[in-house]
Amino acid sequence: MVAYHAGLSGATGGYLGVSAFFTLSGYLITSLLLVEHDRRGGVSLRGFWTRRFRRLLPAALATIGGVVVAARFVADSGQLADLRGDVLAGIGYVANWHFVVDDRSYGELFTGPSPLQHLWSLA
Repeated sequence: MVAYHAGLSGATGGYLGVSAFFTLSGYLITSLLLVEHDRRGGVSLRGFWTRRFRRLLPAALATIGGVVVAARFVADSGQLADLRGDVLAGIGYVANWHFVVDDRSYGELFTGPSPLQHLWSLA
């Protein structure tokens, strides 16, 4: 998928991989929540989100930092204009809502999308 987004010839979209990833993630998350429910008689949403932030936020912040640095050299003017809002939405785990409000969809990945568009999946 990285090769596709980098524009390398012969690399096609990774929709099957994305679909498989979300399917497996859904099963994993659900199974962990069911185990917690069985052990404790309930699910702590605060604990769930705390574990999620601890696991994903360091990598997300490193990615966002790398994108901000790289954007200075390779982003087009539209991407640069949207970058601040995209960064803040990514850090706040609300990128999906940010893109909805801005009327941008994942389907626009063929027309110069935000370099942080993939963060919608964390929201």
